[in-house]
Amino acid sequence: MKYLLVLLILIVNTCIADAMKGFGAKYYDEDTETYSDTQNTDKDLIPDILIGSHIYKLESSSLGNLAKNAGVKVNEDNQADWICLKSKGINYWFISDKEMGDGDLTTIAIAKDGSSCTPYKGEIRVGIKNTPMLETSKDKISSYFSHEPKKDMVMYYKEVKTSDEYTQGNSIQYYLKGEHVQGLFISQGTTN
Repeated sequence: MKYLLVLLILIVNTCIADAMKGFGAKYYDEDTETYSDTQNTDKDLIPDILIGSHIYKLESSSLGNLAKNAGVKVNEDNQADWICLKSKGINYWFISDKEMGDGDLTTIAIAKDGSSCTPYKGEIRVGIKNTPMLETSKDKISSYFSHEPKKDMVMYYKEVKTSDEYTQGNSIQYYLKGEHVQGLFISQGTTN
């Protein structure tokens, strides 16, 4: 009977694991790799991330520390850990991929989609130097990357060899609605 109770608790906890909602849930879409217009670029795609008075970096900042500093709890499921903060009408999902992130920040999703993220009173700034971000036009993306998006999802990526063993890949993936960006993902992954 004791084992049955433990098993039941484990099943219930697994079933009520909170999945990402809103635009951030596109993180789980498996068709984005094959459906998106994917382009290599020579542009630097490393983001500057400021939350409150803290500066964060992809693959080296702990999602747990970010959550602690923001005063929120980390959500998790079997694919990712994340927090979702809302500032000035914009939602930011800070994500650590379970397969590669090991608790460190690997992806940021940004959208103005009305999702119920935790309101954050401090400043949130996420940007990539000179790179078009949220609510920019398709024309600005075309001009900046010298490539006109052919689909409603377009990803630009850059790979940089960081050592003899490792390559760091950075990407920005835009989700277009008509002529404007509806939301975007910024990601980084290092592989050998």
